[in-house]
Order: sequence, then structure tokens, then C-alpha cells
Amino acid sequence: MSQPPVQQTTPPPPYPVQSPYPYYTPPPRVGAAGRFARLMRLLLRRVLYNLVLLGRAMRPFALTLAVAFVLLGVIGWMGWQLWGPKPDGPTFTRADSIPPAPAVLNYLQGRKTFDADMMWDSFSAEYQTSRLNVGASKATLQSQANIEKNMGLTYNRYDYIGGIPLDDGGAMYFYAVQVSLQSQSAKVPMVITANPDGKIINIISPLDRLSQNN
Repeated sequence: MSQPPVQQTTPPPPYPVQSPYPYYTPPPRVGAAGRFARLMRLLLRRVLYNLVLLGRAMRPFALTLAVAFVLLGVIGWMGWQLWGPKPDGPTFTRADSIPPAPAVLNYLQGRKTFDADMMWDSFSAEYQTSRLNVGASKATLQSQANIEKNMGLTYNRYDYIGGIPLDDGGAMYFYAVQVSLQSQSAKVPMVITANPDGKIINIISPLDRLSQNN
């Protein structure tokens, strides 16, 4: 009678068996607070990345935007001082807006049509003299207008915000100018001050920056 074969057992190895992943440790479980913190960090990185891209795209217009923001801040502050609520009571007095002087309208039309004669004739004698003292004559004004025209700059619209009389009999007029250059457009502020005769004695606008430097 045959007996079943005897199964031999393999003796244990003389050294302990090491794991095939000796440095692997299971990740700790993250709770709800940890997941929320990770989400906030991800959103913050996305926002910072988009801000960097926006800053690179707007870098060529940094100077113009800075001047525009400063002027808008000045206009906003002056508007608040004139028309905002007064601290001594719940009511406030709104200054009556006045229509622009004819010389101001002629200047804006000359700016739109790149006509230096219309712009120069809108200036007061004192303002013409101050321009001449810095080398900005009617000829240089026309040259600047030609440069703007050749660049493709277009004055699309003048939005009249309002005008206020000054103590010396003159007036100050506020405009928002819609301009476009090639495929880009922007709205920039313009503040024009006129003397009692209605002639322009000062212009504050980023659009007038190059003319002032002539």
C-alpha cells in the first residue's frame, strides 16, 4: 500500500523580508479644514498668476493709466467737496452746472479735427504766452495734432460732466473724453479752466501731456 508523499516545508529565510517599498508611508488623512486650506491656497495662486499676466499686458500703458487715475481721483475729490453731503447736516447744496464757454467748444472741436488754429484761438493771451515760453507755438501744436492723426488716434465723444463758476469770474469744466487708437479705446478725464472772458487758461488731461512737453 503506497503512502502519500510527504510535503516539505520551506524553511524561513535567515534574514527578515523587507517591503518592496521601504520608504513608502501612507499619506495622512486630510480633514475638512485641511481641504479648505488647500482650496484657498490654490485660489490665491490662481489670482496672483492672473494679476501677473494683467500687469504684463498693461505695462505699456502704465504711465497713461497712472496719470488718468490721479486725475480721476482729483476730479472725484473735487466733486465730493462740491456736491457731496456736508458734515453739519443731512442736506447738501449741489452747485449749479453751467454750459461750456464757446472757446471751450471750439477747442474740443479743433482737437477732434486736428485743427491747431481752432485750438490756439481758444487760448487766452496769457495761456498763449505761457505756451510760447516753453516752446509750444501754434506750429508745434499742429505738429502734435498731425502726429496724433497719423497714429490713428480718434476722438470719438466728449461727455460733459459739468461746469462750475470760479470766484474770479472764470469757470472750470469737466469732461470725459472717449478716444480710440487702432483696436483699443479708453475714456480719459479732461479739466479745462477758462478766464472771465471764456478763454482757456489751463488744461489738465493725459491727452495734453505731449503738447505740454513741447
